[in-house]
Amino acid sequence: MKYFSDKIIDANELKQNYRALSSVSKKKICAVVKADAYGHGIKTVCKILDDCDFFAVQNVVEGIQVRRVNKTAIVLVLGYCSNYKLAAKHNISVCVDNVNQVYELKKLNQKFKVHIKVNTGMNRLGVKTLQEFEKILVEIKNSSNIILEGMFTHCFCTNNEKITKKQQKTFKKYTKLLNFYNFSPILHIGGSGMIKYKCQNFDYIRCGISLYGYESQYTKPVMKIVSKVIKITNIKKSECVGYDCAFVAQREMSVALIPLGYADGIPRDIFEKLFVLWNGKQLKCVGKICMDMFMVDCTGLDIMCGDKIAVFFDANDWAKQLNVSKYEILTNLIKARTNTKIVNMS
Repeated sequence: MKYFSDKIIDANELKQNYRALSSVSKKKICAVVKADAYGHGIKTVCKILDDCDFFAVQNVVEGIQVRRVNKTAIVLVLGYCSNYKLAAKHNISVCVDNVNQVYELKKLNQKFKVHIKVNTGMNRLGVKTLQEFEKILVEIKNSSNIILEGMFTHCFCTNNEKITKKQQKTFKKYTKLLNFYNFSPILHIGGSGMIKYKCQNFDYIRCGISLYGYESQYTKPVMKIVSKVIKITNIKKSECVGYDCAFVAQREMSVALIPLGYADGIPRDIFEKLFVLWNGKQLKCVGKICMDMFMVDCTGLDIMCGDKIAVFFDANDWAKQLNVSKYEILTNLIKARTNTKIVNMS
């Protein structure tokens, strides 16, 4: 399907981000591509990162999307898996954090690769006691269909060195049990902020938002969204633009219509602060963001229907204006009804 708007991914920039994170951390990088690769397109990102050998997803459906692009990389479901048999069929690894999951896997007549998640303080998923962890190791050791491929944790406050080091210290207590049972799984840690720490005991660092150019001084944004003008309307003084008469013209003006709206992930509350770019010039949004379109002031400009408009180019801008997380801005753009274009693909 063809749309008026394009989601443009800079392949060279994405590859450079991936390499920079590895170079700075001196570790291999697991690319976190959950939530449609943070709105960038899971298949697109996996296609570009063809030299990555480890991807992390949230569920088995995302895992299958990765597997269709990359036949050999490790693909790990970070959360609970809703269909173990489907994961095994597509060679997708699954997370376990309690012994009951292992019991369930042992009953199934398929080979499974598992990664044990350790709760080191976030209190979300993860094994929380050494006793439970040892039970899991014993059951895996005595199974014929389960391979312990990895072990991991997640750092939830990487800006706090004391908390982060405590988490690493806790994780190390669990790794000591591995040798006793003769296991040597891949060890990995997330999130993106871990690249600034020494992670000698880990093989991989899982990177999500930093891979796409945010929350890291070493990476740059790789996505922009470009639309086009579909109509220009001349407005008289005192006429309204958009819903609820939220904007009333104080003079005669021209308004350009852009075919993207809050259904495409543009925050509805940003209308008074939204600027887009036409030929490098800022155009201000007028009137409330509609479901499928919004309007901008183009008075006095030689703008025409079909002209390109850069709508999105940096999540930092919208996040700051709305006082929300960059994660929220990016993942909302999953909904964007756009074509996907990869540029600078070597």
